[in-house]
Amino acid sequence: MTIARKGLVKIRNRTKGIMEKASKTMLKEIRELLQDKKARDEKNSFVAEGLKIVRDMLAKGTKIKSIFATNDFLSGNENILIEAQEKNIPVFAVSAKELDKISGLQNSQEILVIAEKPVYLKNILYDNDACLAVLCDGIQDPGNLGNVIRTAAAFGANAVLITGETVDAFNPKVVRASSGMVVDIPIMFLSKEEIVELKKNGFIMFAGQLDTENGKRLEEIENVPAKTIVVFGSEGRGVSKEILKLSDEFFYIPISEKVESLNVSSAAAIALYWLMNSK
Repeated sequence: MTIARKGLVKIRNRTKGIMEKASKTMLKEIRELLQDKKARDEKNSFVAEGLKIVRDMLAKGTKIKSIFATNDFLSGNENILIEAQEKNIPVFAVSAKELDKISGLQNSQEILVIAEKPVYLKNILYDNDACLAVLCDGIQDPGNLGNVIRTAAAFGANAVLITGETVDAFNPKVVRASSGMVVDIPIMFLSKEEIVELKKNGFIMFAGQLDTENGKRLEEIENVPAKTIVVFGSEGRGVSKEILKLSDEFFYIPISEKVESLNVSSAAAIALYWLMNSK
């Protein structure tokens, strides 16, 4: 018996044998949740991979439905198994080969979880006298969206709003890029009609764009309204015409002529920092 296996036997004894081997049906469900937005929506679940994200989610009290990990991983991370037992979260053993087949990573992290997608009522946007929301309009790169979500959470935004052809916020690559912060800030999909309703309820929309002729320099924006929506568009075409028509103010971030444009996540970080300090 290997050292890792002996360690795992001791853990199982201490945790009353809560671990079982993952079935083929379970592995199929994980694969579906990783690959298919429809499956994530229907089951109201998503997959998060990696020790740091799992630890953070456990600490935050995220509703985790199940944990899957290799024997070698669990033999060196007994605390995960013990904490799972304390919170009545089932833990299933998988082989490294099985994880490699279903993982969204080139090299699997030896642990992943199926978690419940948080659901937020849109009235949180109306119930507060002050609200800063970030609207992502057609952002298609998962890494960019994940970084925007993480940035929004870091600078104290109240919500991230999704519209247009934006990638699913619970796509595994988005979850990973956000460092699991998809559970830290309300994320909601809004139709054009719902955005119009927000404007009727006092929200002012600031749209970021590349056009330096029709917009203000970011640092020229002062006295940001209590109810503000900051819009960031897709990597290729920027903010859509529909959303531009709804916007009240336009801004750009001045950069060197040597650089064509900023990555949307970088632009979001700069803009949100300024706007949060201009209230």
